[in-house]
Amino acid sequence: MAAESVPLLKRIGSRTLRVPGSKSLTLRAMTLGALGAGRSVLSAPLESDDTLLLAEALQAIGVGVKWTPNKLVLHGVDGKPRHGASVNLGAGGTPSRIMIAIGVLSEEPLTVDGDNRMRSRPVGELTEFLKSLNATCDGDSLPVTVRKNNCVGGELDIPVTKSSQFISALLLIAPYLSGGLTLRCNKPVTSSTYIDLTIETLKTFGVSASLTNHDECIEIVVPETRLTHRDLDIEPDASSAVYFAAVAAIHEGMSITLEGLSLDPSQPDMEAIRLLEKAGASIDEIEGGLRVTGTGTIRSLGDLDASGFPDASLCLAAVAAFADGPSRIHGLETLPIKESDRIEVMAKSLAVAGCGVASSDSDLRISPLVDGTAQVAIDPMNDHRIAMSMAVLGTKRGNLSIVDPHCVSKSYPTFWKDLRKIYEGKDES
Repeated sequence: MAAESVPLLKRIGSRTLRVPGSKSLTLRAMTLGALGAGRSVLSAPLESDDTLLLAEALQAIGVGVKWTPNKLVLHGVDGKPRHGASVNLGAGGTPSRIMIAIGVLSEEPLTVDGDNRMRSRPVGELTEFLKSLNATCDGDSLPVTVRKNNCVGGELDIPVTKSSQFISALLLIAPYLSGGLTLRCNKPVTSSTYIDLTIETLKTFGVSASLTNHDECIEIVVPETRLTHRDLDIEPDASSAVYFAAVAAIHEGMSITLEGLSLDPSQPDMEAIRLLEKAGASIDEIEGGLRVTGTGTIRSLGDLDASGFPDASLCLAAVAAFADGPSRIHGLETLPIKESDRIEVMAKSLAVAGCGVASSDSDLRISPLVDGTAQVAIDPMNDHRIAMSMAVLGTKRGNLSIVDPHCVSKSYPTFWKDLRKIYEGKDES
């Protein structure tokens, strides 16, 4: 696919956009619908690489899956995968970890594999947790083969993990473990906001999950529960909306209404959108959505802890390129083991665009853009979040192109189409 040019955005005005459904919510709801009994219907789910690959993997273990326009219909297996399988989840981190966990419910072996990058990403902590529940797991990196053996529920003490996805995967299968599951997770809990999201999704499916805060740990209790069918509306993805909120924020007079969203904190990346207001944007909750307007002021982010929304921090780094002073974004310990080493790739991309940048394995320090005149090509290293964040920067810098733009299909296949709407759309009266 040819590089995608991101020219200077000159046509400033009002736009309205509805981004696709939340990837995090879609993946969690798909899993619970697949494991539950009966027919579950997800309305407005995200249809992207990650969700399509998870759907294929769920079909391979006997789940009925049917995509229709704006809906996903699932016929669940009631906690009992009908047969083993060998599945490949590509670059999908959350889907891979979910399928590894589902393997402990299967009487027959389930082998989970991924692409080369996914094979280098950690899963050993998850397999060790599953072994503690008496499951059989072969391998501590992909491919991994899992089977039920004598797997039961119980109690697990969880040290600080490299990824919250391990904990979410355990929680999603917990209702079908004999006796349920209690996790005591040592603090600081990695990306705890995504664990909160998993617990809320369990509750939506009728599970009386609870979380108790203690001084040194959090305790999560998920009782054994037979999941019943659900019809669920998937709200628009704050993780996708942040890019267009940022486009509005960095262009004086640009106003973008994001339909179907509110400032409710249920999606972790909504915090990144709220922070745009502190950076100078105007954000209003209106009937049917959020309106973000650029005021001409772009303040430094200061010293920002982004541990609750590390992926969206990349978009904020792009905004910081135009701020009135330097910014430091920290709490990014999970980013080096994502689809790319996101700190390294984002630092390089910002530097190529003309920013002053320094970084470590957990932070980015950004000095505003100095030279933005040269034509530059950004290689996102097959990372959708890098590509979309640098596209935001390109709308104000101009003279920028994204190599391998197709990588956005992992989470937001229509991103470039929606960005063109911002360039081409007529001002609203």
